[in-house]
Amino acid sequence: MKVGCIIMAAGQSVRFGGNKLLHPLAGIPLLSHVLRRLPRARFYRLMAVVSSQAVADLCREEGVPFLLYGGGPQSDTIRLGVREMEGLDGCMFLMGDQPLCSQDSIERMLDTFQQEPSCVVRLSFQGCACSPVLFPSHYFPALMALTGEEGGTAVLREQKPDVRLVEARQEYELWDSDTLQDIHRLEACLTMKETE
Repeated sequence: MKVGCIIMAAGQSVRFGGNKLLHPLAGIPLLSHVLRRLPRARFYRLMAVVSSQAVADLCREEGVPFLLYGGGPQSDTIRLGVREMEGLDGCMFLMGDQPLCSQDSIERMLDTFQQEPSCVVRLSFQGCACSPVLFPSHYFPALMALTGEEGGTAVLREQKPDVRLVEARQEYELWDSDTLQDIHRLEACLTMKETE
């Protein structure tokens, strides 16, 4: 089974006040945490969709293919990514600002999809669904039809697919980083993990 992965890394970081994907977290750029946790051998195709040359340069340094474009609403990022996944059985959408999502969780999502390839697979914690999300290819046309700031959740609302939830080991795997406060919270989690 051929599954791709789109890393959503084209946001404008308006609330953050700078490019959060490049902000240091435990001494390395936040996005590097995401890219280094990818089980690359499990994906048939990887593509980071980016709108910043500096983020593109970071992807190059980390050995992750990227598509650089001028930026736009979230639906543009999704469409550009899905075009790169043609011919695959499914595609995972991974947020570039979710740095503590573990390789284990991603691998278990892929295992679940292999068992039930017609279902959408989402990471969750205590039943609360979040990103990443893995869509079977028969949802690609609906993803391509998104407009404006609509994301994959719009497809979930409209199509009402069968969804399988994969439970994260820790709640912080679902946390994103929209503000500096979020970064401090993530730093505290990393510090706590190192002292365990």
